[in-house]
Amino acid sequence: MKNSVAKMTFAASAALLALFTGLGAPPHAVPENDLLRRIDAVFADWDRTTTPGMSLAVVRDGTILHVRGYGLASLEWGVLNGPETVFDIGSISKQFTAAAVHILEHRGRLGLDDDIRTYLPEMPKYARPVTIRQLMHHTSGIRDYESLQWLAGELTDQGRHTNKDLLDLLARQKGLNFPPGERLQYSNSGFTLLAVIVERVTGRSLGAFVRDNLFIPLGMSRTFILEDNRIVVKNRARGYSLRDGCFVLDETLNESTGDGAVQTTVLDFVRWDRNFEDNRLELPDFLARMEEPGKLADGQSASMPGGGEPRVYASGLVLGTYRGLKTVGHGGAYVGFRAGYLRFPEQKVSIILMANVADINPMAYCERVADIVLEKDFREPPRLAPALPANPDQVAAPAAPAVSGARLDAYAGEYFSEELPASYALGVREGRLRFVHDNPPSAEPLRQDGGDLFSFGRIQIRFQRGRDGKILGFTIESAQAKGLSFRKVR
Repeated sequence: MKNSVAKMTFAASAALLALFTGLGAPPHAVPENDLLRRIDAVFADWDRTTTPGMSLAVVRDGTILHVRGYGLASLEWGVLNGPETVFDIGSISKQFTAAAVHILEHRGRLGLDDDIRTYLPEMPKYARPVTIRQLMHHTSGIRDYESLQWLAGELTDQGRHTNKDLLDLLARQKGLNFPPGERLQYSNSGFTLLAVIVERVTGRSLGAFVRDNLFIPLGMSRTFILEDNRIVVKNRARGYSLRDGCFVLDETLNESTGDGAVQTTVLDFVRWDRNFEDNRLELPDFLARMEEPGKLADGQSASMPGGGEPRVYASGLVLGTYRGLKTVGHGGAYVGFRAGYLRFPEQKVSIILMANVADINPMAYCERVADIVLEKDFREPPRLAPALPANPDQVAAPAAPAVSGARLDAYAGEYFSEELPASYALGVREGRLRFVHDNPPSAEPLRQDGGDLFSFGRIQIRFQRGRDGKILGFTIESAQAKGLSFRKVR
């Protein structure tokens, strides 16, 4: 059956290459079968009728070099993934939000250096204004809403929330992770707020605005922003993840936009990719705007932390290098979907991957395809693919040491945060201080790191005392939500 799947998808690829004339078809558009087989071998583990998988498009010189699906779009119905399968592309969506903001700036409807409170007056007035540009480049210091929801005991993916819900949550935040412009820290909150700004400036939803100003002009007829999770979408893949060795559905009811929610196909995304070379939008300097590196307050480039090679964040795009060649791209990860976009602008090669399985590293797959397509162009040897980064707030940490229960009783009680809003209940059980309320952020006991400082995972809790020595409350310090205050209410 596996060979028959390969034959069917290869035939479909050949037909699409012939029909997709909107991107041109020069003589070299049909590569040698050996190159196709080498690319397909990268996805051999998913090229079957018993697993979910992915769809792939490889573009060279504006022409589709290879397009194929692997695995199933629906395990229930046995429907194959293909070039026209619709996927959720997660954070790759951010570049479309950024493009919408640039269009509005070009039309004089807003300024990138405007204070966001001009459009979002309900946001707190911080010591230093937060600008639209800083939201777009992850230099605003605004806490990440996913971390806030997790700390509040909410399901950040499977639960339902809208942009209004997230704006209400972010408007409660009295502090920032750092002063605006001081450094770069990835935060989904910034792009959610950009979506609200677009809506307030235009009087239309982000989905409606990008449909008319991005998707329709580029002929992306299968692409849209999911603003109502009840709608029926032809050829949409279902999302899956592994649980105890079996695939289970992994989907969402969320209706928030800006940081994600774009639904598209690899064929439609090829049209978007081509616009970086042949701009057809009402934005004359599209490429320059989209690839302008973010800057910090001191004028330095907004470099992204981590990774073996320097990377800079632009407008929903990451500027970097791979094996000595310049790259532009972004990854996406949301519930049971993963996506990768990797473009080599000087070689005019792009790899587009969309998957309906959570248990892969999409950018690593894109790099493996690039290793084949650009093997004669690279200046450095292949590198080992990095593991997918874990949520820094949820990484496991050493077990808590035993501490005298008598000393811990002072910390027991109920605490409330107006910023989340959420209540935490702490109690002493079996000689350990632990959370004793429903949906706690950790089922493990807290570690005492010294004095009034405790921690769980990679999150610190620092208790505050009054002049009489009694506990008044505590603050939480996490990677993406710093300085959250809780006061003791009983």
